[in-house]
Amino acid sequence: MTKISPYLKENKMIDDIIENFDFFKCYGIMNVLNWYWRGDGVPTIEMLKSSAVNRLRSAIDGVKDKENKVAADCEYHSSSGGLKATAWKNRYGHIEGVRLEFVLTEWDSDGDD
Repeated sequence: MTKISPYLKENKMIDDIIENFDFFKCYGIMNVLNWYWRGDGVPTIEMLKSSAVNRLRSAIDGVKDKENKVAADCEYHSSSGGLKATAWKNRYGHIEGVRLEFVLTEWDSDGDD
């Protein structure tokens, strides 16, 4: 059994997301909302895909960066323009998985007043 290199596995995970994520739905929502990026107008599908790859790679690099001191079984996030990528590693420090989300709204609270 041939073992796949970690870098190839990461690229395979990114490719899988790019092939299966519904970028058309994101584009449709952004178009309806007139959601502009950097004054360039509503991003195209290709712009969304390119940004998604950048976000995913950034999340992967962030979770692997020993300077970030991300504990095993923890996640690292990278987000911009509504796209949020998450990468997590296992207890051995290997990338376990990645996720891409399109976030319209979010709320968080720690309970303090």
